[in-house]
Amino acid sequence: MLRHLTAADQVVVRGVVLPSSWYPADLLLRLEMTIAAVLARGDRTRVFVDMGRCSADTNLSPGGVQRPYLREGDPHFLLRNVPRMYSSQHSSGHRTCDVTGPRSAVIRSHECADTTTDDCLTTVGWLEQAIVLSGGKGVRVVETQCMARGAACCEYRCDWNG
Repeated sequence: MLRHLTAADQVVVRGVVLPSSWYPADLLLRLEMTIAAVLARGDRTRVFVDMGRCSADTNLSPGGVQRPYLREGDPHFLLRNVPRMYSSQHSSGHRTCDVTGPRSAVIRSHECADTTTDDCLTTVGWLEQAIVLSGGKGVRVVETQCMARGAACCEYRCDWNG
């Protein structure tokens, strides 16, 4: 994967990559695009959703930096903390959470710089896996509005069973 990056990007990515460090958004975007180009095999959607799921698995794992936001059997606890998690990792925009029922919520992204449809797919995957890790079954996350397509915000409707 790395050999497909520019020499400058390879220097950064081959060095010590720390989860606590801040990396330029354009570098991360180039890395994501390279991953998608190499792994997509015609299905970019699946690659970006899978990247989101992998991010949730990593960050919400027992040693993950977002683990304190996970409570087994309580997806709403995690979703209510999405705004806090987002603001700790992004320099623009914000997210909100509206609980809409005992097993549903709506997450909205507002004023996020340079949002792409690929970012939205990654968010769908992250939300799906985060809800699963919180104990949700039969999870469904659907993006109903998208800033990259001209909407005022990105909106993710989240539903689950049990």
